[in-house]
Amino acid sequence: MDHLTIIGLLAGLITTTGLVPQVVKGYRSGSMDDVSLLMPLVLMAGMALWLVYGVLLGDFPIILWNGVGVSLNAILIVLKVRAGKKKKGAEPPVTH
Repeated sequence: MDHLTIIGLLAGLITTTGLVPQVVKGYRSGSMDDVSLLMPLVLMAGMALWLVYGVLLGDFPIILWNGVGVSLNAILIVLKVRAGKKKKGAEPPVTH
């Protein structure tokens, strides 16, 4: 494995793992109030394009980490949508 591939793998690992804490927090808490739906949608679209670019070039680090990034953003979107549905289905607070 050449040094450019190693740098690409490390760069992708570092930037992609930035999404993991948000996915874990949202999954455990069920709350996604602090997460904008637009953010993971835009990131997923950009990463999907990077993924296509990587496939066309045959560049393994780009393919690997953008594939993981697309998956993590898809999970964030699902968590956000589910949390929104749960919130809408909740009973309104009782006022006296």
